[in-house]
Order: sequence, then C-alpha cells, then structure tokens
Amino acid sequence: MRYFLLLLFLPVLSTAQTNEDYIRLVKKADTSRRVFILPQSSANRDVKRVEGDLRYPFSTKRIAVVGNEFVLQNYVKTLSFTGTYATLASLNWANRQPRLQQEYAQGINNQYMGPETGTLFSYGPAISTLEYDGSNYPYDHNGQLVAKGSGNGKIAKAYNNGILRTGMSLSNDFLLKTTYLPLTGNPWSLVLKVGQEYDKSIIRPNNNREQKLGVELAHQKKDLRIVFNYDNVSDRFDYSNRNGFLNRVYQYSLLTPVSFQNAQGTMIGNTQRSYSNDADNPLFLLQDHENGYRRHSRNANIKIENKPGRVIYSIITTYQGDETNSTEAYAAGTTGFPGGSLVQRQQEDDRLLARGNLSYSMPRLLDNKMTSSLELNYNYSNLHTHLRYLHMPPEYKYSRKTHEPNLALHYQFDLSPWNIFLHLNNKGYFSNTSRKKAFWLPGGALALTKDVYIRYHSTLSISLSSHYSQFNSELPIQQSQAALNLLNYTLTTLPGFLPINEVNNYTGLQPIHHKEWDLELFLNYSGFNLSFSYFNRQTLHDVVPVISDNTIILKNMASHMNKGLDITFTHNDIRVFDREGKFNTRVSFSTNKHAITSVENGFNYTPTAGLREVHTALVSGAPSNVIVGSAYVRDANHQIVTDANGQPMVDPELKVIGNPNPKFWLAISHYLSYKSLELGVTWQWKNGGERWNGTAAMLDYYGRSASSAIQRKAESTPQAPVAENYIQRADYLRLNNVSLSMKRKFKGYVNEFKLTGFVRNVLIWTPYKGVDPAQPLLDQGNTTGLDLFNLPATTTAGIEATISF
Repeated sequence: MRYFLLLLFLPVLSTAQTNEDYIRLVKKADTSRRVFILPQSSANRDVKRVEGDLRYPFSTKRIAVVGNEFVLQNYVKTLSFTGTYATLASLNWANRQPRLQQEYAQGINNQYMGPETGTLFSYGPAISTLEYDGSNYPYDHNGQLVAKGSGNGKIAKAYNNGILRTGMSLSNDFLLKTTYLPLTGNPWSLVLKVGQEYDKSIIRPNNNREQKLGVELAHQKKDLRIVFNYDNVSDRFDYSNRNGFLNRVYQYSLLTPVSFQNAQGTMIGNTQRSYSNDADNPLFLLQDHENGYRRHSRNANIKIENKPGRVIYSIITTYQGDETNSTEAYAAGTTGFPGGSLVQRQQEDDRLLARGNLSYSMPRLLDNKMTSSLELNYNYSNLHTHLRYLHMPPEYKYSRKTHEPNLALHYQFDLSPWNIFLHLNNKGYFSNTSRKKAFWLPGGALALTKDVYIRYHSTLSISLSSHYSQFNSELPIQQSQAALNLLNYTLTTLPGFLPINEVNNYTGLQPIHHKEWDLELFLNYSGFNLSFSYFNRQTLHDVVPVISDNTIILKNMASHMNKGLDITFTHNDIRVFDREGKFNTRVSFSTNKHAITSVENGFNYTPTAGLREVHTALVSGAPSNVIVGSAYVRDANHQIVTDANGQPMVDPELKVIGNPNPKFWLAISHYLSYKSLELGVTWQWKNGGERWNGTAAMLDYYGRSASSAIQRKAESTPQAPVAENYIQRADYLRLNNVSLSMKRKFKGYVNEFKLTGFVRNVLIWTPYKGVDPAQPLLDQGNTTGLDLFNLPATTTAGIEATISF
C-alpha cells in the first residue's frame, strides 16, 4: 500500500516543479537532501512526506518508508570497502667511515708486541716484514709473528676486523576502510590498520622488529561528528644503545690492530680473547644475548566535534601509555667490568591529555564587511612517569598536571581591495611542578592580503603578516637525562660508562618563558610562490640539567636568543613535454643565529653534553652549545707558546675551541612527471659549523688511522691528542633522496598501482674526516658538534609497491 501511494504521487511531484505555489513550499534541509511537504488539503491529508532526490526514475536506486516519510535514495551501495596495501624492501650500507691504515702491526716504536703484552697501540713494524712461526699460539692459529726469515715462511696477513654488513629492511602495511551508509541515517566508517617491519641493521647480529595495529571508528550525525582512534605499537631491538653499547662495538672493531683477527675466537679458557687485556673483542661483546630493548606504546583518543551554527565546539581526549624495558649486560671479563654488569631499566609513562575548543561567530557588522569570532581553548595534561633500575635504588617517580587556557578574538575586515585579519589572545599556564603561575601571556597577529589583477594574465596575491606570542614550557618528565652521566667520564675511563643516575625531581622551578615575534611577506602569482620570514625568539629562565655530587639536578640558569631568516620559493605544475608532464621545484633558505645572552652566576661554562675533557657548554655571550676542550697556550698575537724543549704548551684550563652552529641551510627539491612516471630529487646544503673529531683523535693516538701511517716516518710513538687539533669543518652538501615512481590506474576492484624505486642519503660531500657529520654522539640528542666513534649513517636503496582498491 505504501509503495502504491508513492506511485500515485510521482506524477504530481513531477508537474509541481513548474508550480510556483508548490515551489514556495519546498524546504531545504541541513543536508544535501531535499524535503518536500505537500499542501494540507482533504485531497492529500493522508499523503506521506517525500524526502530525497526526486529525479525519479533516472537516479533513484532505493525507496524506503520511515515513519511519515518516503525516502528516495540514489546510492548504489550502502556498504563499501576501500584500502591500501604497501610493501617495501630495501638494502642499507654504511656510507662514510674513517680511513684506517692496513700496513702496520701491533707494537710501539716499530717493535712488534703481541696481544699477550697488553699493548693497545699499532706503532709496530710493517706487516709485510713479518711472518708466522707455526707455533701453538692461542691468539692466532697460524702461530706467533716473527721477523721475516725467522719463521716458517708463511707471510703475515693484514686482517679485516670490520663488523659492518649490508643491512636489509622489510615492511608491510595494510589499511582497510569500511563505510556504512544507512538508507535513512548517517554514515559510519571503520578503519583497520596493521603493519610490521623487520630491520637487519648494518651491525651484525643486531636485528630490530616492529609490529603495529590501529583502528578508527567515526560516525557523523548531521552537525555532530565523533571519531575514536586506537593505536598499538611494539618494538623489539636485539641490543639497547642507551649506554653506547653499539658504539663500543664499533670502536673496538676500528682499534683492533691488523695483526690480530677477532673472528678466530672470543675466549681463551675462561678469559676474553682480545688484542689487549685493556680492550674488548667486539664479537665477545655481541655474543652476550642478555641485551635487549622492548617498547610497547598504546594511544587512544576520542574526538567530538559539533558545528550546529554560530557555536562550534570540539573535545579531544587522549590517553598515551608507554612501557620500555632495557637490558644492558656486559659479560665478566669486559674491559671496565671485570666481574660483569647487568642493568635492567624499566620505565612506565602514562599521559592523559584533554583539549577543549569553543568558538562563537558573532554577527557581521559594517555592512557585512567585518566578521569576528570569540574562541576559547583549554588544554589539560596529567602525566606520570615511573622509572626504576632493578636491584639498584632509588626508584624515580615524577608527575605533572598542567592547565593551559587560551582566550582569543578573531577579526576580519573586507575593505576592498584589502583584507585585514586581526588576532588577539591571552594564555595562562599553571603546573604543579612550577613554582610560578602565569595569568598573562599575551599574543596577537595582524595580516593584510590583497589580490592584484593583471590584465590578460593571472592574479598576484600579496600577504603581509606579523605574529607575536608568549608561552611557558617545562622539560618533559618522560625524557631521561641519564646521558648526562657521560660528563663524569674521561677518554680513559669511558669503558666503565654506566648511565644509571636520573633527575631527582622536576619541582620547584620557574617555567621556561618564551617570546616570539616574526614578520612574513608572501607572494603568489600563477603557480609561483615566494615567502620571506624574519623571526626573533627569546628564551628566559631556561632549565639545564647539571651534575652535582654525582646526582643530576635541574636549574634555571640561562637565557638565550635566536633570530634568523627563512626564504622559500616554489613553483607548481609547470607544463612540459607538450603538456604531458609537470615540473615542480621548491627552494628554501634559512639562517638561525643562536646566542647565550646570560648565565646565572657560578654556572658559566656549564657542560651540556660530552665527556669531562671535551664537551659542549653554556658560555655567556657565545653561540649556543660551543665546544669546550683542551687547547694550546697562546700569546697576545694568538701564537702558540712553546716550552724550553720547543714543545707546544697545553693550557691547563679548558677553552672554547669550536662552534657547531651552521651559518645557513639551503634545501632544494625537484619533481618531474611524464604521463605515469614521476622523478623526485632532493638536495641539502649546510654551510658552516664545526665538530670535534674524537674518533680521529683516538685512531691517531693508537696508530690505527690512515694519517698516522703517513706520519709514521716522523713519529712512531703515541702522542696525547689535544682537542684543539681535531676541530674540523662540518659543512656538507647532501643528495638526500632520488626516487622514480610509476603509477597506473585501473577500473575494477584495484583502483591504482604505484611502484617506487628510491635511494636515500645517496651522496655527501664534506671536508669532515669521519662519519656523516650529522650523526649523534652515542645516539643521544643535544650532542651536535661531538664525535667519538659515532655510528656511521647508512645509504638506503629499495623498492616500494602500493595497491589501492
């Protein structure tokens, strides 16, 4: 009966399109659907309301009756599936390494001294002047080395003790999105994400694995949208490098003399077999599989957003939970740990974050030329970190609750041909770990835009804007400061490094106060964009971790300023190849001059990272994190002073010897497409900046560097390195990425297939004599300018395939 009534009404509805009385009765709904209500009369009082697209029968696919409504729907499906599958395979290899000598054996002053002597140096005779004697020698199955002509005639070998290999990475990611569109309701969507990655690193036998799972559920009902997300990620590494373990392995592989082979065995009886009792066999270190690192991260959030009219509000609540377990073991007999060492570190981080936003759009004024809105944001965070070293008290427990309200006013004036935007706001910052509350943190922005129409061409868009803001911050409580323990060690005591002291507490400090101002000019013309931006940032009461009585404490001790210029040029979609291809370019230039403006009394030259005798430091009036180390005594003319024997004199006090901060950065990206092919190339140039090459200093000192072999005729005994001699330029020009993609579209279940071949970190040109100058010290942050057996960077070549359906 219901469908019969609908058929009766269809002719009336089709002719009503020309009836003005009827058209006045048409009411537009909030959605894209139209709702038709027929006039009330005795002829149609029992007729149901019709909702939907009335171009029947051409577009109507389904008809339903809901309550007092006929619903006409032109959707083919109410349940759809889309998704992507991506797989990637790549090879990785070290791209830069220190140059080593392969010519001289273990010893001092051109005299061969074997592993049993305990000597650490490679200042012995040329390996070509030695041969084996064939004896039963526990350090070499070929026998002991003797002078050529006094053995069995078997020529000595120059062994290769490298521990690097070609690494490999495999990853798979799958995403499936299911959308359900009820005939009369509002859409639902469900997204499922799964992925895994296996990484065989360049240090054998170190392997890493990652597994991830994610889900997203979204529903929209008129103006209300609700989204729920959950992500679960698990990482597993064979070795933790929190204590510099992998750097230690790499260090001893470089220092091992060419006359000794680590691969012939790691044990002699119950003791470690190595080239010296004061050094380690890297394979001995790697064979202890108690080491490991595990991380489990969970992230869940729900977002509620409603846009009913002038009032818009949104609420986002997020929970983040992280668990990390690090086992750092050294077997008995390890250098620095004769009885062995076992450190088991556990850290649990729980974070509850909530963000609320309420916006009200006020009525238009000045003949609709002025629009304005009032916005309130409120951020709340509740953080807890529990950190412990098993069987090593104390336990560390940190917690922080912060409240950050922000009230803002937005104005827009349409004063043709100019548009003016004005933004005013004030923030607050309240925290239980900060001793000072902030109620007044003002900010604002002013922008002017104009479109200039150029005859027969296009439009030139001009935008001039300026922003000012103030805000407070604190050091993250979940970020460990244990790496600072390295400052208690010297180059000779480094083998005993154990980062087991943490910050006692994060309370009782002033918040770090920031002031930022910038001025930006933006031009756009026919696909060409050019922007100029100048910025000036001040940081007051910066918090710096320091070591006091073998404990790490936090202090407000420094203020600094950084200012600079950013210039960016882009052009998009320039047609080439008879308009069958496109060419895009992006060029960015930036400078950042960062200087320490003041340091609290008694804390000038405070170390921030590194070793006791070479580190970065806060020095008032100097650039940020300058390098401090041993240097020569110099006279008023900056000439080196010598002693009575004519030898250069080393200053007993540490001096500023280098500046790691670059003068500018330049990055260039090119993208060229032709039909289904696309080629991408990116470059990066860092100009300026210095670095202490501690790796070269140690290789020179122990006689393993290529430069020490060149100088062997003049000097055949070790000389204590002076840090000043190993400050090197760290500029570089890097070819970051080259990729070639092919994309094909299909009709059917598979929509698109994309195949990409790529090479990352392709080439680097630098005057620096070591590994990639961008590599960190012991994989730690804030160590720019320091290199002590830093792990080499890798070049990666691979293929990625993506299928969309």
